Amino acid sequence: MEAFFKVERGSPKSCFLFLGSTLCEVNWVSVLADAWNPSPHPETQSMIVCLLFMMILLGKEVQLVDQADSPLLSLLGQTSSLSWHLVDIVSYQSVLGYFSSHYPPSIILAKESSAELIMKLLKVSAGLAIPTDSQKHLDAVPKCRAFTHQMVQFLSTLEQNGKISLAVLEQEMSKLLDDIIVFNPPDMDSQARHMALSSLFTEVLMMLNNATVPTAEFLRGSIRTWIDQKVHGLVVLPLLTAACQSLASVRHMAETAEACITAYFKESSLNQNLGWGPILVSLQVPELTIEEFLQECLALGSYLTLYVYLLQCLNSEQTLRNEMKVLLILSKWLEQVYPSSVQEEAKLFLWWHQVLQLSLIQTEQNDSFLTESVIRILLMLQSRQNLVAEERLSSGILGAIGLGRKSPLSNRFRVVARGMAAFLSVQVPAEDQIRLKPGSELHLTPKAQQALSALESMTSSKQYVEYQDQISQAAQFIKHPGHCLQDGKSFLALLVNCLYPEVHYLDNIR
Repeated sequence: MEAFFKVERGSPKSCFLFLGSTLCEVNWVSVLADAWNPSPHPETQSMIVCLLFMMILLGKEVQLVDQADSPLLSLLGQTSSLSWHLVDIVSYQSVLGYFSSHYPPSIILAKESSAELIMKLLKVSAGLAIPTDSQKHLDAVPKCRAFTHQMVQFLSTLEQNGKISLAVLEQEMSKLLDDIIVFNPPDMDSQARHMALSSLFTEVLMMLNNATVPTAEFLRGSIRTWIDQKVHGLVVLPLLTAACQSLASVRHMAETAEACITAYFKESSLNQNLGWGPILVSLQVPELTIEEFLQECLALGSYLTLYVYLLQCLNSEQTLRNEMKVLLILSKWLEQVYPSSVQEEAKLFLWWHQVLQLSLIQTEQNDSFLTESVIRILLMLQSRQNLVAEERLSSGILGAIGLGRKSPLSNRFRVVARGMAAFLSVQVPAEDQIRLKPGSELHLTPKAQQALSALESMTSSKQYVEYQDQISQAAQFIKHPGHCLQDGKSFLALLVNCLYPEVHYLDNIR
């Protein structure tokens, strides 16, 4: 082996090829059997590093690769049986350095078996795509990060030179992401594991930062699709942290964060009994871009991400003043947003719930100024609920005369919105009145009567026929004199339970 490395430089090429070909004939599985012992000899570790280097040095030699019954291809075919777990990070980086400067970036896409085997060798020796019961790899995380970094560098070069189609680029990026979610870093607590996986995701996300604008836009959609199809529950959290820390575009960051939070609450992750706590820790928005980030979230409909941000604000300082500040931010946002699709509509319920909760805390202070502010906010909320409950959009000239486009929101959403609007019109009857205590009878103002009639009239409409029971139940709840503003959260929970049982990010308000 030492002789082989001596002839690699400065000797005739024939000597190098002859020695290399001879070394490929050795039964390396047997020679390196000591590597599987609990305490292998230092020589064994050195020999494994030399073997890895040798295979990468020879892998680019066409004569050896194209040879009939090529011993090199035969050796490369045994990659999975060899003991790469002893390769340390310094040696692995040296191998990658040679690979990077002596192989073309197109090797990633090459279909020849030699190219595919070389790629598999680099991947397996890093500790990626290996069976879970195999030996623990030395320096597994930095090696996998180095491998991923190299792959991203080659893909970025191909993209910048126009040598790779968008479809293939998407496919290769998905492969890298797939490898990360099955990677199992050895001997780590949950926090160290989170940071390790996050560092790997960061490498892949650099593809968006390095790419031309059209490609980056395409990959942004690809990442959302991948998240939607491949991950859910706790697995998605390292990617959420990576997106916040590495994506240069604030828009990409806001969109990826929302996709991650949505995936976290996917159906199949239910058995993990997930709460919002892990997300609060994982969403780490850079301070420098926070305002721009919040504006992008509002524009994109990333309402779950904004909800997490508000929870973080509430956790950072538990004072009445801070809670009022958050309530004012939320009320300002509610005036700006209108969900653009059925997928976004239920996210608003979290915001409504938070407004009710924070409003009640402020009214408990018996401060007339605070109570006036709360009344103004609740009246604004009620008018927004009426607006989103309309069957046609009221914006534009046609909207003003009742001929606007059909609302993109669902019938069940309109039931919740009209129900909540009617409830608030009863509990906040005027600009200087609020029902904070139940009474023995209920005096309805004309406005409250109108809101209640609008809700009850839905039962006679054909499009709400499947929600008749829920509408009647809601109307009964609202008319009950024993209910006051304190029961607003229970009323919202009642509506959410019967109309949105499958939406799991609402579980904390049920």
